[in-house]
Amino acid sequence: MLKVFSQFLDSAAGKPFPRTVLDAGCGAGIIGICAAAALGDVSSIRCQDRDELARLVTLHNAAKNKIPPPALAAFAEPLLAGPEGAGWDLILSNIPAKAGGPVLEDFVRRSAGLLNPGGRAMIVAVSPLADFFRRQIADAGAELVLEERGPGHSVFVYSRNAPQEKFSQAVAVNAGTGFLEKYPFYSRASVDCEIEGIPLHIKAVYGAPGFDRPGGAVSVAAKLARRLTAELLRDGASGKNGGPLLVHEPGQGFFPCYLLEFLRGGVPQQRLVLSGRNILALEAARHNIESRHNAGTAALPLVVPAADLNLGRENLLRAAAGRQYTCIAAFPEMLPQSALPKAGKGQLSALWDALPPLLAEGGIFIVALTSSEAERFDRVKPAGFTRLGSIRRDGFRALAYKFR
Repeated sequence: MLKVFSQFLDSAAGKPFPRTVLDAGCGAGIIGICAAAALGDVSSIRCQDRDELARLVTLHNAAKNKIPPPALAAFAEPLLAGPEGAGWDLILSNIPAKAGGPVLEDFVRRSAGLLNPGGRAMIVAVSPLADFFRRQIADAGAELVLEERGPGHSVFVYSRNAPQEKFSQAVAVNAGTGFLEKYPFYSRASVDCEIEGIPLHIKAVYGAPGFDRPGGAVSVAAKLARRLTAELLRDGASGKNGGPLLVHEPGQGFFPCYLLEFLRGGVPQQRLVLSGRNILALEAARHNIESRHNAGTAALPLVVPAADLNLGRENLLRAAAGRQYTCIAAFPEMLPQSALPKAGKGQLSALWDALPPLLAEGGIFIVALTSSEAERFDRVKPAGFTRLGSIRRDGFRALAYKFR
């Protein structure tokens, strides 16, 4: 990709550089940062990734490489999101091979439509998808300007090759309420299942974990929640004033949908907040909750992208209107131990540190992890938390604690 990008700059010598550049699916930000360094201050780079942690890492790497914020901005958002009416002189993408066929098909067609006159899209794809992308580029009415083949990847450069009218419906793919209605190509499957005797209908999306089943972590957390019925209804979920609820890393929405149904009738109208790294998972969970509960109820969720509870603390408190949560359920995505620094606190200790500012007095915290992670998590429990229960099954363990 970067080799082809450098050739593109050489061939454009003496011509204006692209002013608006989109790095779609930026990961750690390598492509966007290289583009910003090569193009200088004449260009504005928008980096986007569905993962909030990727956004933070991209900004960190940009700062380390002395790319100032005006030259590069990063967002946690779907592919090809952006300001309404915005067009791009250059779209760059190390396209995620597992994004899903319908998503990739839409990407080619929509990216061509979002190009400014004379603009180019440049994507790199694994070789098994090369035929797919050649066909999609042709079907989209785009012109294949260049194809560069390597041992495991192919780079495609394409531009618009059809009248503007063909692309008049091309708009940015922005997150928000009604996401799946606006962009149905993200829908992967409809799932009917039962969790602890409660039937659920879930629409699963491409690009989010837990495609078509609740998974072991959700199953043990749901079982533990049912065991703690009295505590949840009396203290942790309702609270004296019906305080807000938080589900961190809700996946496709299996657990929050179960929790709301399980607590129905025993909990006053209250605010539900969904947080996590993956914006597509948050949109799936929001959709599944909204489709199950009547519009206008206080249970309709607010979505907060958050790499973890500590980094997202300010926005999580803002979403709860400044109040602390009476119940937090978390399904944290643990990083490999090899990826963590040897100095400083570990990820599990950092999770404990994040709770006191967020959790109300008498509030309940439920966490589901692999059995080994849960064992380590419980071992570093600080003062102020009392363990209420534990369930272990199929390699997963759920733990519940009361705060003071």
